[in-house]
Amino acid sequence: MPSTLSTAIIAALATGTLAREDVFPVTKPDFRYQEFSKLNRVQQKAATDQLDYTAITWNALGLADVERKGWDYLTTDQQIGATQVGFTKESWDCFIDHYSSAYWAELVANNKASQYMRLGWSQQSWEGEGDHPTTEGKWWDQLSEDEKKAANSLCYFKKNWNSEDMNPNDSYFPFKFPEFRYQPWNELSLSMQNTAIGMMNYTEDLWNDLGTHVAEKNTFLNLDSVTREGAMELGFYTHNWDCFINHYQAYYWSSFHSDLLVAVETLGWSEASWTNDMQSPPLSESKYWADLSPEEKAAATRLCYFEETWDTNEYPTLEDFDISTAVTPDGPLPQDINLNIYETTGYAGRSPGMVAAGQYIYNTNASYRTVVSSTVLGVVALAGAFLFA
Repeated sequence: MPSTLSTAIIAALATGTLAREDVFPVTKPDFRYQEFSKLNRVQQKAATDQLDYTAITWNALGLADVERKGWDYLTTDQQIGATQVGFTKESWDCFIDHYSSAYWAELVANNKASQYMRLGWSQQSWEGEGDHPTTEGKWWDQLSEDEKKAANSLCYFKKNWNSEDMNPNDSYFPFKFPEFRYQPWNELSLSMQNTAIGMMNYTEDLWNDLGTHVAEKNTFLNLDSVTREGAMELGFYTHNWDCFINHYQAYYWSSFHSDLLVAVETLGWSEASWTNDMQSPPLSESKYWADLSPEEKAAATRLCYFEETWDTNEYPTLEDFDISTAVTPDGPLPQDINLNIYETTGYAGRSPGMVAAGQYIYNTNASYRTVVSSTVLGVVALAGAFLFA
């Protein structure tokens, strides 16, 4: 039987991830791809005070509002803050803005239009007069080699193209568990209630009946700006909203790739049934959690379901279960969830071959659970959500 390491190498060779090297026109600011907690104090202070980052928006690549501005559109204070963090104008415009703030004529003048054209853009689509190219809805591994080279020229690579999630998460769920969402309304702080009401249009009933609010039927990036800002104030961001709240139900089939595709197909979905307004759901949709196979439970877990949110013909009511006993995201992987279905794809950013049940154990010397591997200790969580035209 091949070792965990050899399994990972074989999978990497199959996808070409070992053979390819990214080449950029500007020196890569490696600090931007470290967790917020690993920045020094000067960097953290400049990031929060002058660039309005939070730990969550730093760790979720591409989420912060400031990252949608080119260097010349930053205020003087923001430019000073960016410099203190470690950016230059060149590294910011390429790795953070990717020249997206430029007019098409500016892209042409700076020899960037041709790279965007290789990714399917035209002047018309860039200026909002045509559809976005199909590459906008692809994960990195779905791009062709030429598209990847073009993306590299714009300082994209797998991690920032896929908007990877660096927020700490040692649980067997794909992303950090938003425990606050499963607290009844009367247990929320007054400030959280005010945010939920004033910015997200929740009521007590809408909050307590999961899935009934119209916002929860949409992806995070498709929320209107005020609702999205409110969600961020509560503690949501792209990945945990799309997974725990929407369960990817608003995704196009073409957006399913790698472990997400394994998950939906393991539950019996096909492109035809998914795109047919879900009128022909698979058998798994009529099963209770206890009746799901270990593989189906692993698939449902990747979509951020757990027993209490899966086992209902109607919307689950928060007062019907105690979240402290409903799930144990800080405990070991339940024996009846078989994450080995992701052995070749990896699991939410964890490398192929690094997701076996035995790798999720208690660390008796610490207050948190550690993901243990014979070759890798901890990896960044991966997912992405795309705004489709």
